[in-house]
Order: sequence, then C-alpha cells, then structure tokens
Amino acid sequence: MEDALTHGSVFQSICATCSAPSKYRCPKCSVLSCSLQCVKAHKQEKNCDGIREKTAFVPAEEFKDRHLLSDYHFLEEIGRTVDNANRAKRSHGCFHYLPPNLYRLKMAAKARKTDLQILPMVFSKRKISTTYIRYSDRKIFWRIEWNFPLCNFSCADERIDEEELLGKCLDKYLLPEKSDSLRDKLQYYHSMGHSGVVVLLKKEDSTANDLKYYILKQNKSLKKNFRRKRIIEFP
Repeated sequence: MEDALTHGSVFQSICATCSAPSKYRCPKCSVLSCSLQCVKAHKQEKNCDGIREKTAFVPAEEFKDRHLLSDYHFLEEIGRTVDNANRAKRSHGCFHYLPPNLYRLKMAAKARKTDLQILPMVFSKRKISTTYIRYSDRKIFWRIEWNFPLCNFSCADERIDEEELLGKCLDKYLLPEKSDSLRDKLQYYHSMGHSGVVVLLKKEDSTANDLKYYILKQNKSLKKNFRRKRIIEFP
C-alpha cells in the first residue's frame, strides 16, 4: 500500500504517472502518485511491489516515526527468528540440516574431538572436498592440501587414512627417491628432509591480519594431530 504524504506536503508535488497533484508516495521507491489507478500503473511500469525495504538507508532529515516503528518491528522479527532457530537446534540437534553421509562424517570427527565444519554446497571448498567416512570400520579418510611456501607450490592428496603418520604422508614430497616428478619443484625441501621441515595447520579462528598456526607432529597420526582442532572441510 502507498503511504499518504505527510501533513502539509499534500499536493506539493505532482503524480509521476499523470502529472496531477500527488497524494501518495511509494514506500519502496518514493515515486509520487495521485490515485489507486496511478499507483497500480506505477507498480506495473516499474515492476515495483510497493513494499518498503526494511534495511534501506533513510537520511536523518527524512527519518519519521513510521521508520522508527518499522525498524522496531524488523528487530522484533529478527529476535523471533533467532529464538525459533535456537529452539529448533535444541530439539533436533545442530547438524540436522546435513545429508546423512556428511552428518555421520561430522559426528565421527566430533567423537575424535575434531571440530569438522561442513560448508554449504555453494562454496568451492565443499565442492572439492573428498574427505569421507568408511562405514564398514568408521574410519575417516582425509583430503589434505599441502602448501610449500618456500617453493610457491601447492598440491593435494584426495583420501589419506586417518591412522597414517603425518611424516609418512610427507615422504613422497620430502624424499627425492619418492618424488621424481616433483624433484625440481621441491628441491629446497628435499635438502632439508623431515627433520628440517615444520608442519603447520592454520587456526581457523585467526584473522587474515593475525594468522596463527598449530605445529603438528610428524611422528603422530593424522587422527591424533587433528584432535582438538577446528577444520573447515579439510586441512
């Protein structure tokens, strides 16, 4: 519905449709109209639904009581939505929105005290994740991305057994005899070997301006290294 112009402003401007003195202002786009017929014409021509955008910017000099009331109702609506979401979370569990396979994966990680975060499908990291749980023995196989910053080189292993030692996972990258195809790219790391390499896992709650990392242990399994860590899709 169109809002009537405030007292003292009626007929101060003309209707945008027929140029007659205006009586109404569209709450959404502020176009002026003089009658219901012109209101309908405006909505059809501009493809406008006439509903005020609740988060639209309103200059201070134009801010009226109706804007304050609208904002108040908007905040009330947000409060109800949050309250309903919290009740649903308590009733159904916080992972009920996940497909069964991802729910089992997340719960299996939780049992290992690993906080595995599953992203919506619109995220590229979700689309390329190959981390999964094998139902027969409830073992997790991880996709792992390796970044070698001193060589400006990155690669990934699609599915690594969680029981594998971290150091053994790195053999094919750090041992020259096992990485013929990468010999030139990883020559610097070959010269350092396992003992000269520190394996880091980014803390997911750190900011871009203050990156923090966990130091992982090569003599421990992936399962133990990921304990009490938050991982978004894959490490």
